[in-house]
Amino acid sequence: MKVKKYVVASMPQAMKAIRSDLGEEAVILHSKQFRTGGFFGLFTKTKMEVLAAVDSVEKLNVKKKSAPAEPGMEDNTSFMKQQLSELNALVSQMSQMQKVSSSSYPQAVENVLAYLRLQEIDEAILENVETPMLEYYYLHRPNSNQLMKWTQSWFVNQFKASEWSGSFKKYVSVVGPTGVGKTTTLAKLAAKCVLEHNQKIAFITTDTYRISAIEQLKTYASILNAPLTICYNGADFKKALVETEAYDVIFIDTAGRNFLEEQYVSDLKKIITFKENLQTFLVLALTSKVSDMKAVYERFASLPVDQLIFTKRDETTQKGSLLNMLYHYGQRAAFTTYGQDVPEDISPFKIEVFIDDVFGDWKDE
Repeated sequence: MKVKKYVVASMPQAMKAIRSDLGEEAVILHSKQFRTGGFFGLFTKTKMEVLAAVDSVEKLNVKKKSAPAEPGMEDNTSFMKQQLSELNALVSQMSQMQKVSSSSYPQAVENVLAYLRLQEIDEAILENVETPMLEYYYLHRPNSNQLMKWTQSWFVNQFKASEWSGSFKKYVSVVGPTGVGKTTTLAKLAAKCVLEHNQKIAFITTDTYRISAIEQLKTYASILNAPLTICYNGADFKKALVETEAYDVIFIDTAGRNFLEEQYVSDLKKIITFKENLQTFLVLALTSKVSDMKAVYERFASLPVDQLIFTKRDETTQKGSLLNMLYHYGQRAAFTTYGQDVPEDISPFKIEVFIDDVFGDWKDE
C-alpha cells in the first residue's frame, strides 16, 4: 500500500493531485480542515490536509497487463483489498468534490499521537511520523501498544545520528544560562576523566560573578586533586593556559548569566579563546520551556558549540524538548544528567535509552 499526504486549498485540488499521483483506484483515508497564517486571528486562510492510499500491488498489475500474474499474486491482491474493505465507503467522496470529510484517525493512532503531544514533541516531528504511522497501521492493524512499539523504533532510527561518541579535546568548556547546572556538570565530566581514564585534569573558571560557584568548584578540585585557576580577564586566561599545559584535559567553567543579555556572549569571547583545541558544550535544562531553550541556543550560536548537554532529566516527565532541539538545529547530544551526585548522575546520550525513558509512562487507556 502506498500512502501519501496532501496539503491543499480545496477538495477539488486534492482530487486532481490524488488522481495524478495515485490513480483512479486511490482511497481517501482522512481529511481535515485547518487555518493557517494571519495576524492576531485575522486574515487566516483555510487549508485542507488529505491522506490518500492506493493498493500498490493492484496498481502495478494495471501497468503490466500483458505480463502473466506470478503465483500467489492474486491471493496477495485479495488480501490487500480485504484490508481496505472498511474504507471503500469513503470512495464516494472522490465524486463529491465539494464535500469535506470530518473523519478522524483510527483510535490507536490518535492514542499514540496524543501521548507524543503530551511529551511536548514538536508538531514538525509529528508531521513526519504521521504518514508512515498510518501506513503501518493500515497494513498491520496493530493495537495501541503495538503501534507505540513501532513508534519507538521510528524515533530511534530518526535520531540515531544525534548521538555523540567522541572523546574530549585538551580544553573543554561549558556554556549556558544561569541555573542549568554548568558547574556541577563540569565536575561530573572531570570526574569521569579521572576515575574512568586516569587522566590528569585541571580547572579554569571565568565565573567571577558568583562566589558560591568558585567555592563549589574549589571543593570539586580538591576532591579530584586538581588545580583551579580563576581568570578575571583575557590576560589571566592566556596565562592559565600556559600554566596548565602539562595536564591531559583542562575544564573551563563560565559564568551563568541572563541569556537575554547579548553582552554575556561578547564578554565570553573577550576572555576565552575559542580555537580548534577547545571543545564547547552548551548546557540546557530539560525543565526549561522549548521557546527559552531555542532562544538560548540562538544566543550562543555565534560560538563554536560542539555538542549539547541536557540537565535535570529527573525533574520533568515531559522530555520531548530534547528531541525538538536536536531536530531543529541538527545538533548532537553528548550527555544527560539526572541528579547532583558526582560523578554518578551523568550518562552519555544513547537514543534507545532516552526513547525508553520518554515512553516509559505510556499506558494504553
